[in-house]
Amino acid sequence: MTGGVEVPTHWYNVLAERGIELPPERAADPSPAVGGGLSAAVPKALVRQNMPLRPWVEIPEPVREAYREWRPTPLVRLRRLEAALGTEARLYMKYEAGNVAGSHKYLTALAQAYYYAEAGVRTLVTSSAAGQWGTAVAAAAARFDLRCVVHMVPGSFDRKPGRRAVMELLGAEVLRGAESAPGGARGTALSDVMSEAMKRAGETEAGRWILGGSEPFAILHSTVIGAETREQLAGLGEDGDPVLIGYLGGGKNVGGLGLPFLADGGEAAIVPVESSSYPVLTRGAYRYDARDRAGHGSQAKMYTLGSGYAGAPIQAEGMRYHAAPRLFSELRAREMVRPEAYDEKPVFDSARLLLRTEGHLPSAEAAYAVHAACEMAGRPENAGRPLVFCLSDHGHYDGDAYRAYLDARLAGRSPDDSEIA
Repeated sequence: MTGGVEVPTHWYNVLAERGIELPPERAADPSPAVGGGLSAAVPKALVRQNMPLRPWVEIPEPVREAYREWRPTPLVRLRRLEAALGTEARLYMKYEAGNVAGSHKYLTALAQAYYYAEAGVRTLVTSSAAGQWGTAVAAAAARFDLRCVVHMVPGSFDRKPGRRAVMELLGAEVLRGAESAPGGARGTALSDVMSEAMKRAGETEAGRWILGGSEPFAILHSTVIGAETREQLAGLGEDGDPVLIGYLGGGKNVGGLGLPFLADGGEAAIVPVESSSYPVLTRGAYRYDARDRAGHGSQAKMYTLGSGYAGAPIQAEGMRYHAAPRLFSELRAREMVRPEAYDEKPVFDSARLLLRTEGHLPSAEAAYAVHAACEMAGRPENAGRPLVFCLSDHGHYDGDAYRAYLDARLAGRSPDDSEIA
C-alpha cells in the first residue's frame, strides 16, 4: 500500500525532539576530533545531524530525487501469515529491499555520499559484514561519481560471491578481510575489518572512512521509513499505538521505522531485535568501549559485551558486533525501547514460514524481525493491535545461510555469564 503517500521532505531527529544529548566520545589517540569524537574530516552537515538541534532536517533535493526512484515503499498486510499463526494481531511488513542495494541501507549511503562529495572527498572507504552496507555505499558512490573501497568480512567475501560481484559491477574495489582468529574465516567479525578500513582510509588521498552504519545521523537518514509508515497506517484506519520491530544491527532499520512515531509526543513500542549470541542490549553493560577490535577509532559509551568479545559464528554477519549503536544505547538506558533476543534456529523457522505464506525471503538479519513479529503476535496484550516489522534486506544472496539451516549446521548459541564477564 503506497497510494496517497509522498516521499518525505525531512528527516526526523529524535535527539532534538526529546532533548537528548549523547555522552561525548573519547578519542583513542591525541589526534583532533570534533562533534563528540567524530573525525574532523566528517562533513559538518553530518556532525550537526548528530546533535539535538532541530527535530526536522530538510532532505537535500539531489538525495530526495534519488529516493523518489523507489519510494514510497510498500506497507503490506500479511493476512496469510496471520492465519498461519492463528493470531488476532494485525501484521504488517514495510518492504525496504526494492532498490539497487536490496536494502534500507541505501537511504543513508546516498545521503552520506552526497555530503562527502560536497566536501571534496573523492574516495569512500568502508567495512561491511554481510555485504548490504558495502553494496549500498558502492551504489551511492557511483551515483555521486566517487571511488569506493569495501573491506569485507572474509566469511561473507567467500560465501557471497553474488553480492561481491554486484559491488564490483558498481565500480567498487572489494577486499577480503584478513583472518584474525583461530578457525578461519568464520572467526573474523565486523570489528576486525573496521580496523583495516580505517587504516586504508588514512593512507588514501582524499579518502575518508565511513562508519555511518551506526551513527545517529545514519539512523536519522533512515527515518523516511517511519514517516511513510505513519501516513500509510493512518490511511488504513490504524489509529492505535503500533508495535514497531526491526533487527538491531546498526539501528537504521528499527530506528528508521520506529522513531518517527515518537514525533509530536507520540507513543509507540519500538522493539530492536538481536541475536542471543550477541545480546548487547539485553545482557551488555552501558560503558565506554572501543568501536573496533584494534582500538583505532574513538571510544563511545554504549551497551557492549567488550571489544574483545568473540561470539558464536551466526549466519547473520551484520549482527556479529560487540556493541549497540550509541543512540540505541541511550534510548535503552532511558527505557524508550524494548529489546528482544532470539536463538538462530527459531528465527530461520519464521523466515521459512514467511516465504511459504507470503512469498518473501528475508536476509539472515531481517529474519530476526520476522521472528519477533511472529512471537509477539501470540502475546495477549497484542491482540487487535498493529505489529509492523521492517523487511529491511532481501535474502537473495543468503542461500548459504539457508542451506546451513536446512542442513542443521547452524552454530548460534547463547554465551554464559563468564564469557560476557
